[in-house]
Amino acid sequence: MKTIFSRSATVLALGLSLGLASCDKQLDIDPYQSVDAATALNNETNVGSAVVGMYARLDDPNLYGTNLILVPELMAVNNYIRFQGSFQNYIQLANRTTNAQNTSAEGIWRAAYQAINQANLIIDALPVVSTANLKSQYEGEARFVRADMHFELVRLYAKQYQVGGGNSQLGIPINLVPVKSVEEASTLQPRATVEQVYAQVIEDLTKAIALLPKNNGTRASSYTAKALLARVYLQQGNFAQAGTLADDVIKNSGKALSPTLQSVFTNRNSSETLLEIQQNDQNNAGTSNSGLATHFASIGQLGRGDIQVLPAFAAQYEPTDARGEAALLYVGTGTRAGVLRSGKWTTYGQNIPVIRLAEMYLIRAEAAFRAGDTPAALADINRIRTRSGATPLIATQLSLATILRERQLELAFEGFRIHDLKRTGTDIFIPATGSNPATTFPITSDRLVLPIPFRETNVNTTLVQNPGY
Repeated sequence: MKTIFSRSATVLALGLSLGLASCDKQLDIDPYQSVDAATALNNETNVGSAVVGMYARLDDPNLYGTNLILVPELMAVNNYIRFQGSFQNYIQLANRTTNAQNTSAEGIWRAAYQAINQANLIIDALPVVSTANLKSQYEGEARFVRADMHFELVRLYAKQYQVGGGNSQLGIPINLVPVKSVEEASTLQPRATVEQVYAQVIEDLTKAIALLPKNNGTRASSYTAKALLARVYLQQGNFAQAGTLADDVIKNSGKALSPTLQSVFTNRNSSETLLEIQQNDQNNAGTSNSGLATHFASIGQLGRGDIQVLPAFAAQYEPTDARGEAALLYVGTGTRAGVLRSGKWTTYGQNIPVIRLAEMYLIRAEAAFRAGDTPAALADINRIRTRSGATPLIATQLSLATILRERQLELAFEGFRIHDLKRTGTDIFIPATGSNPATTFPITSDRLVLPIPFRETNVNTTLVQNPGY
């Protein structure tokens, strides 16, 4: 017999069974891997195992295993990438014809709230943890994951945070109370405002920074939380705070840029990564219909070759720039061969870098430039460029546009694209095809916000659907 709980996810399939030492990525979990949430976390050992299981949830194909990286790229399709696959959920996202039954929109929502609930269950169980440093660490890790998932959700299912605005636009439900039973899952939660969601994310990360150790192996440390908070502040348009945190991470985390960008993706837990999803050939996001290598790769029998890198984007890399050479941009030899593919995702069991030190340099550079410190911004941009063999820029070449372009060249195919376009107010350029002239798609369009899944609004009448769905 298996423990299966399937309802809506803010009332929702929040995972009433906890994966402990070995957490299955699906809600359908064998009893030997699971225990009931009401009785599971009754001792320090089980709480520690639940923390491990919480991290394992993040490699779900609906989260960082695939969709939190792939979906933001597909939503920004222009002269950058093209989706060539046959999955209707991704075709809808690329064509901006998504509906409330889209399986990617449903899956992200459900899996993120399951991870949030596991974090809440851990926080609720902290009184049974008697070892003081572990108690602080576990709370910090749970707050980090809870903040991360709320942040990912509000960026995808709500309109962009507006600097100087009230940000009363609808965000997503804030879930801070653990769900331990079907009865508790019946509580109907409305959507909080975008302002409220960001405030909660910042509160959780601020507390996580104070609670987490400076070094925590492959798990979240205080510097991981600072790096994520820098990302949050950047999305919010709080450039001064973003730059300060990025500077702290660069100077004090002990992390260093890897010798090459390629090595970040071909090696595990490089010197550069602040958060990396741990995978292997047995425990990965999938090899048939999900997984980043499944969609991005076209190497012999490996990959579906769903994501084509368009020549117009590839041409932006200089001839000496290793980011545009064969290791990181290659012509596919497998399914849908003969066109360019990204070399970042080429192995089913590879780890998934989520936060890199290079991003911190780019955040610090943008913050410095916006504050009028061109020399500091130039130094950071050139630190990234010279790592890959690109020609260093000179001061007269530096502008906000060149900094944002460098950000795209460095972080391409890692899940940043739509979020950067939204925060900078940049419309999506759609090049001419055949008889269709070139045009732009407004970045403020309702079609660039994911729908609240139908299964959620159907069960929870307090959930207001996004416009256009």
